[in-house]
Order: sequence, then structure tokens, then C-alpha cells
Amino acid sequence: MNLAIPKRSVTKLIFLYPSFVHNAIPAARRHESSARRTTKRLRVKPNPSFAPPIIADQLQQHVVFNPPSSSPSPYQTPAAFLPPSDPRRSLLAQAHEHANPYAQPNKRLPPPIEKPEEKRYHLKEEEITEIHRLRKEDPFTWTRKKLAQKFNCSEFFVAMICEASPERKAQQQRALDEIKARWGNRRRHAREDRQKRRALWGRDE
Repeated sequence: MNLAIPKRSVTKLIFLYPSFVHNAIPAARRHESSARRTTKRLRVKPNPSFAPPIIADQLQQHVVFNPPSSSPSPYQTPAAFLPPSDPRRSLLAQAHEHANPYAQPNKRLPPPIEKPEEKRYHLKEEEITEIHRLRKEDPFTWTRKKLAQKFNCSEFFVAMICEASPERKAQQQRALDEIKARWGNRRRHAREDRQKRRALWGRDE
């Protein structure tokens, strides 16, 4: 007797299983993706006929200022518009006093975080001439930082009284070009955008 072998898998032939096996097979579950698609399809805009009718007078373009109800504040009315006997003037003065307690003349200010530096004008003409000579003879050794340390002044003052030589400027430009060559596209685009913004600042745009 020849037996016919079915081409489909035996596990897919559910009708051949006993009745208790059907109860053991888990049913299909709804996932979040199918629920999201269903709710998205149900989000239908209401028909224009449900909206209230628009009157022609209400089509004007204007701003409506309707602040919520709250207690009155002395900041709402400037002092220039208040009469001299208005009690809100004293409230406004008290509010300014509490806002800036150090505005009083006898009030001591908090101590500074850093010690303020006093400007010194101690360099004479001979010392300034010596700075020019050192900077011109060997600009690679006598940099602004070393000259500032030697003559006890700021680097800004050294740069203000004498400039670097063309060789020194060319060396610094080559070092800057080498650094820029290692930049990625992200940093290069950011620096280009910064230069564009600075150009727009000068044109007030």
C-alpha cells in the first residue's frame, strides 16, 4: 500500500490535530505598531460644516490682549503716569530697593572674587626702546610673553608698541595652516559659519 506524503509541513495541518490542541495554540496579538496605525487613521479632521460660522467683520487682522485676572502690580503703570499722592509710588520705590539692595550709598559691596589689577605706567623711554630692539633682533626668542615677564607689563602693551617681524608672522601662519589641515568637515563648516556671522554683525544684519 502506497502512502501519500503531504508537501506541507505536518505542523501546519491544524485540522488534523485533536480539539484540545486548538486551545493550546496562542492566538495572534496586536502589537503597538498596528495600534498606532489604527489611531493615526482615526485622526480625521472635522468637516468644515461642524465649525461655527465666521462673520465678515471678524476677519480683520489684529492682536487681542486678554491677560488673566491677577492682583495689581506697581510695575504695570510707570511712575511718570502716577499722580504724586498715589500710594503705588511708595510700592514702586520699595520694590526697587528690594531688587537692588546695594544701590544705597552706605551699603557695603561684597568682596571681589579676584583682586583687581591696577594700571601701571612705570616703563620709561629707554625700556620701550629696549623692547623694540629685542623684538627686532630675535622675535622667535623674545616673544610677547617673555618680554612682558622681563619688563613686568602686559602682553597687550607689548603688542601695542611693537609688531612681530614678517618672518615671525609667516611662521605663525604656517603653524595655523597645519592645524586647520587636521580639521574635519564639521569644525571647518562651524568656523565658516562663524566668519559669516561676524561679517553680518558689521553690516548690522
